[in-house]
Amino acid sequence: MSLTTQLHGGPLAAWCAANLPGTERLAAEVTAAARRYRPVRPDGQVPAEHWAAIGGAFGQRLAFLVQQSPPYYALYGLVRAGIASRPWADVTASLFPTHAGLPVELAAKALELRPTPGGWADLGDPMGTAVLETPDEAVLSEFFARLLGYLRDHAPVGQLGGRGVEAGLARACAVLSGWEDAYRSATLPGELLALHERGGYTVEQLRAVIPEHHVTELVALAEQMRTTGALETLRRSAGDPPPEQPLGTAGPVIVNHWADGDLITGRTLWDVKTVVRVDHPDRLARWLWQLLAYAWLDTADTWGIRSVGLYLARHGALVSWPLTRFTATILGGRPEAAVREEFLTVAARAVAEEGAEPPGPWRPRPAAQAEEGTASPADAGHRRGLLPRLRRR
Repeated sequence: MSLTTQLHGGPLAAWCAANLPGTERLAAEVTAAARRYRPVRPDGQVPAEHWAAIGGAFGQRLAFLVQQSPPYYALYGLVRAGIASRPWADVTASLFPTHAGLPVELAAKALELRPTPGGWADLGDPMGTAVLETPDEAVLSEFFARLLGYLRDHAPVGQLGGRGVEAGLARACAVLSGWEDAYRSATLPGELLALHERGGYTVEQLRAVIPEHHVTELVALAEQMRTTGALETLRRSAGDPPPEQPLGTAGPVIVNHWADGDLITGRTLWDVKTVVRVDHPDRLARWLWQLLAYAWLDTADTWGIRSVGLYLARHGALVSWPLTRFTATILGGRPEAAVREEFLTVAARAVAEEGAEPPGPWRPRPAAQAEEGTASPADAGHRRGLLPRLRRR
C-alpha cells in the first residue's frame, strides 16, 4: 500500500474524516477555481484506464519541466519487472542532469540519491535484486540516450515547446509512465507488456505503442498550461530562476517507497490532478488530506514546505494556500500541535505495517525559515558544482 491507498479507505482515511472538519471549506475553493476554465477533455468515450495513463504521462512531462532528474519510478519499474538490471538502472539514472558528475562510487547507486534543499539524501539500500545484464538493455539505453538528447535540444528545463516538440516528448513520457506502472501496481499496460514479452523491439516500436489520441491529449494539456498562465505562476513560485535553471524538485520523497509528492517549486508542494470533474466531495477530501499528510510527514523539514497546492491540469488552474492558513482551515480551529502528533502516530503505524520506515519525530520549524512562499531551489548545491553532502533518510 501507500499514502494514496491509505487515504482511499485505510485507518488514516478514517482518522482524517473524523478530525479534519474544515475539509469541505477548502474543497469549495478548489471547485470554484476549476470553474473559471474550460477543461481539456478526451475525444469521445474512453476506457477507465485512459485517465490514469494520461495522468501518469503528463505528470512525467511536468517533472521534466521542473527538474530534469531521472524518472526514478520508471527505472524502478523496469527493474521490478525484470526488464533491466539494477546496475543498468543506476548507470542510466547517473546520466540525467541532476546526477551527472557524481563520483563513481556514488553513481553506482544513483537511483537512491535525491537532491534536496540541504544537499543530497541517500535513501538507503537499492531496491531490486536483478544484477545480470538483460537482453533489453541495449535498446533501453538507446531510448534514454535519445530522450536526454531531445530534452537538451528541444525541451530545456522550465520551458514548454511547440506542438511538435510536445508531441515527441509526450510519447516518451507515456512509455515512462507505463514502466512506472510496473513499480506502482506490478503490471504493465497491455501493448507495452506484449512488446517486452516478444523481445527484439526497437525504440520506434516502443514509442509506437502510445495511441495517437493520447499524444493529442497530452499536447493539449501542455498548451493549456501555457495559455492559462500556469507556467508563469510556477516560475514565480520558484523565484523566477534564470533560463535553463530548474524550477524546483520533481518527485520529492516524503516517506521512502510510501509517500512521494509530485513537484516542489520554491517552498510550495504541488500535487497534480488530471480529472475533468472537480466537484466530487470524497475525491476532493482525499486530495486535501494528501497535501496535509505530505507537509506533516516531512517531520525533519527536509523540503521546507511552507505552502501547498493543487495543479488542475485539465483546467490549467493552480490553487495554493500558505501552509499556516491551510492547516488552520482544515483543522477548524483545533490546536495544530496536538492534532499533528495524533496524525503522525496513526500514520507511523500504517507505514510500519506496510514495510516502510516511519518518519522521525517532528522538528520545530526555525523562525527564520517560517516565511511563506520563499524560493529555495532544491538542487542549488548541484548547480554550484559542489560535491554532494549525503544524508541518510
